Amino acid sequence: MKRKNIKYILTASVLLPVLLLFVNCGSREKEEPAANTIKTGTMTKEKKDSIKLPEDAFKLHYDAIVVDSHNDYLYQVWKRGADFGRKDAFTQSGLPRFKEGGVGLQFFAIWIPGSEEKHAFTFAKQQAERLKKIEKEYFSEFEIAYSYEDFERIHKSGKFCGMMGIEDGAAVGNSLDNLETLYEEGVRYIGLTWNRTNAIGTSARDESDGRKGGGLTEFGKKVVKRMEEMGMMIDVSHSGEKTFWDIFEITKGPIIASHSNCYALNPHYRNLTDEQIKAIADRKGVIMVNFLDDFINSNGKETRVKDYYARYRTELDRIYEENKGDLITFNKKRYNFILEHPVKGGTSLDDLIAHIDYIKNLVGVDYIGLGSDFDGGITPPIDVYDATCYPIITQRLAEKGYTEEEIRKILGLNFLRVLKQVCSKKN
Repeated sequence: MKRKNIKYILTASVLLPVLLLFVNCGSREKEEPAANTIKTGTMTKEKKDSIKLPEDAFKLHYDAIVVDSHNDYLYQVWKRGADFGRKDAFTQSGLPRFKEGGVGLQFFAIWIPGSEEKHAFTFAKQQAERLKKIEKEYFSEFEIAYSYEDFERIHKSGKFCGMMGIEDGAAVGNSLDNLETLYEEGVRYIGLTWNRTNAIGTSARDESDGRKGGGLTEFGKKVVKRMEEMGMMIDVSHSGEKTFWDIFEITKGPIIASHSNCYALNPHYRNLTDEQIKAIADRKGVIMVNFLDDFINSNGKETRVKDYYARYRTELDRIYEENKGDLITFNKKRYNFILEHPVKGGTSLDDLIAHIDYIKNLVGVDYIGLGSDFDGGITPPIDVYDATCYPIITQRLAEKGYTEEEIRKILGLNFLRVLKQVCSKKN
């Protein structure tokens, strides 16, 4: 072989792998989408561009991550023996309804009934174990998260995800050790009070009645500071105004209101004033709107219309059975049925959305979410009668001119931002 030919062969042997490397890199770029093409849900940018609102609102809903920060289903299990795997007539949620409603993450509230207040800490632990027992029974479909990263993993697996919060800091008792134990059990937020004032601070109800107005106790200040240190969200729903402002004086991170509405629209002691809403927004927290008619409208109780589903059970069940393999079609037909069969009186979804509008106009859309209070003995808006109805909220928001990005934020991304900041393993 001539020296010249040997030179060409050696050159080719060096250059060929390099050329192949460039070819492979180029093809890999085409095959693998850039990381930022999938920002939310499961749709790529190309598919997301095909969404047109409001006609594709239900399609958007089932792609979005839907978070509800407050549900009292565990109370129904404890009190009435609710079965998580079926649609009990006396519940508003449960696994089948969550799945049909497109819910990705549900915070299960551990509420302390008056009958259990004397041993609230033990009761709270028992309720946490009750949810873990449900998880074992339905593990192929349901898993509990203990951090933001857990939620991400569970959501990607296609399972329904649950987390735990406490409604009423009476569960802490008078012991920071109890607080530590509740965290270890999986509790990731605590509503510091319920309607009863406790060792942590005064409640909104007691402060509004003028019975008590002390705000956070010295022990309560220790609880709040420790919650922030350990990565547990501080929930101001049910807190009195003095308690609320005491919390803001001694904390630095985001604060949540897991199920509260706007005082300006309905001056109920459970709702938040403009100043409180602004304070939560300034801290990059989130206000999760409550579905109880009495918190939505000042005449909610007087005009109350109960259970739209009970009135039209036969028709709504028929629509579901005919389309249960296609939830988007089912929701379109159900929505049209609801529009064609209005009920006089009562609180409507538009009344609820008025609170969302108000917060958006006051501080922006980045601080709004959903905290239904389902299964807490509530009467919700007529057209949002149970947990299967979340897609109707998305549809109505789209009809009112909310953009895809705004809807995704309200449905879940705003809350997930706070969850990531407070409850991430990295922190």
